[in-house]
Amino acid sequence: MFDLQQWQPSAAAAVWVENFWSVTWDLRDAEPFDSTVITFPAVHLTHEWGADEVRHGHRLPATLVHGVVERVFTTTLSASGSVVGARFRPGGFAARFGRDAGALTGRVLPVDDELLGAAVTFADDIEQAAAALDTAIGRRADPDATYGVLLELLDRVSADPQLHRVEQVMALSPWSERTTQRVFRRYVGVPVKWVLCRYRLQHAALEIETVPDLDFADLAVRLGWYDQAHFINDFGAMLGCTPGEYANRYRG
Repeated sequence: MFDLQQWQPSAAAAVWVENFWSVTWDLRDAEPFDSTVITFPAVHLTHEWGADEVRHGHRLPATLVHGVVERVFTTTLSASGSVVGARFRPGGFAARFGRDAGALTGRVLPVDDELLGAAVTFADDIEQAAAALDTAIGRRADPDATYGVLLELLDRVSADPQLHRVEQVMALSPWSERTTQRVFRRYVGVPVKWVLCRYRLQHAALEIETVPDLDFADLAVRLGWYDQAHFINDFGAMLGCTPGEYANRYRG
C-alpha cells in the first residue's frame, strides 16, 4: 500500500536527528488506506506533496512540524503522495531550534521562515528535499548542555527494564524533580511518566515477540504495572492493539 524508507543523517545533522525517512504511495486505483501510527517521544520535520491536496489540515505542498502525539493515531492515505521527514532525537528539535516542544505536542504546524534561519524552498522530490533538510538541520552545531545531559538520562531509562516508576528516574536525574519535569516538557514535549511508560511498552513488546507462552499478568507486574488491566489499557492506547493481538501478528 505504501513504500517506507529510512536512512541515517549526516554527521552534522545526527547531533539532533535520529533518522530520515520517506513514504510514497499511489492509490489512485484503490480505496483509501488507513495506516496506524505508533507514537514515540519525537518531533518530526516533514516536506509533503501529492494529489491528495490537503494533509493534516494543510494544503500541499507543505513543510510541517509534527509535535509528539501522545496516543496511537490513524492517518488516511489516498490518491498519490509523498512525504520526506526528519525524526528528531528526543529533545533534539527543541535543542536545535530553541523552540518549546511542549507547545507542539499533539499539533501539526507549518514551518515559519525563522525556524531554519531563512526562507527555504524544498523541491517536491525525495532525494532533493532530504538533502536540503539534512543541510538545513545540520547547519548549526552550537552545544546545548541541557540536551546532552537529557540524552544520557533518556538512554539509561530506555535501556533499563527495571525502571518502573517516576521516582526511580528522578533518582538518576542530575536535576531536581521540578527541573526534570520542566526539561522533559520543554525539550521532549511530554512528561517523564509518558516517556517511561513508552519505553516500558517497548520492553513489553519485545518480550511478546520473542517469548513463547508468555504470561501477560506476570509481564505486567515485572515491568511495573499495577495489574494486567492497566497494562492492557496502556498497551492499547500507545500501540493500537491488545497484547494478545500483538502476539498473533508479530510473535516469531
